[in-house]
Amino acid sequence: MPPFMFALLVPVVLFLTFWALCYWPLAGVVSVIKAGLKRGSARLVRSRVGKWTIGGSGPIGSYASIFLVMVVGAIAAVGAGYLFVLLAEQFRLTTSVVYLADQAVHTWFGHERQPAMTVLLQTATTMGGLAGETVIVAAVAVMLLVRKERASAIFVMVTAATGALLNTALKMIFVRARPDVATALAVARWYSYPSGHAMASFITFGALAYLALRQPWPWRARSAGLAIALTMVVLVGVSRVYLGVHWASDIAGGWSAGIVWLVTALVAFEMLLRLRQRRRGAAPTSPAADIPDKPVPTHPAKS
Repeated sequence: MPPFMFALLVPVVLFLTFWALCYWPLAGVVSVIKAGLKRGSARLVRSRVGKWTIGGSGPIGSYASIFLVMVVGAIAAVGAGYLFVLLAEQFRLTTSVVYLADQAVHTWFGHERQPAMTVLLQTATTMGGLAGETVIVAAVAVMLLVRKERASAIFVMVTAATGALLNTALKMIFVRARPDVATALAVARWYSYPSGHAMASFITFGALAYLALRQPWPWRARSAGLAIALTMVVLVGVSRVYLGVHWASDIAGGWSAGIVWLVTALVAFEMLLRLRQRRRGAAPTSPAADIPDKPVPTHPAKS
């Protein structure tokens, strides 16, 4: 197969693969998770502890869904954070698997570069950079504001901006040197771990995919949106290693840090939507319930 045809097929194959995985298996996984959350929240509310804390008579009142969203989010963030720290510890050891894998992947990509693939991945790295993601976030935010989904627009902008600030802070902490600039195909400055492109693309495209999943669209369209986000995240991450400006563990670290921040932002977003719903007099909802950004006006409960 000619190299340029291969380069054109890479994003298409990635998208179709992710779409197939999202369209069939993920739909079942989501249904199982939602059913589990509903059963778990119902059991917790009926338990003695639940009645005192989140069942209505305790200090938290009827905010069971908010409490459970926080717990699930905390578990996911802790797991991703552990991976991030583990990678940071391992890449400094010249005998570690992570260090040896970084060297092997860097050398392999250096020998496998092709002009057509270089064009593709340079385009991906541009889209995943500060300018590219700023344009994407601004365009989506404007569209959401036009649709009067103000909370979602603020969520996208704040999540992307604070994620970039967090990446800057993490780079200053770990101060890892980049690969040799003599072998790089792109110009990159400052420290290497975690990759800013990988972390930012995961946060930004992850946030956009989450908003797409919240829309009342057919599952075919929502799963396609998630597949597009996954394709972009993979292409941006691979592009940084291919272009020789990052180690593979920088990408893994960027993704794991991105998971922590994205989960934190998603939990905060869901909590705020539920708090707003409760303030408007709505009844308590399950943690698995989809709370719209434009809640239906409700009448306050009679005293």
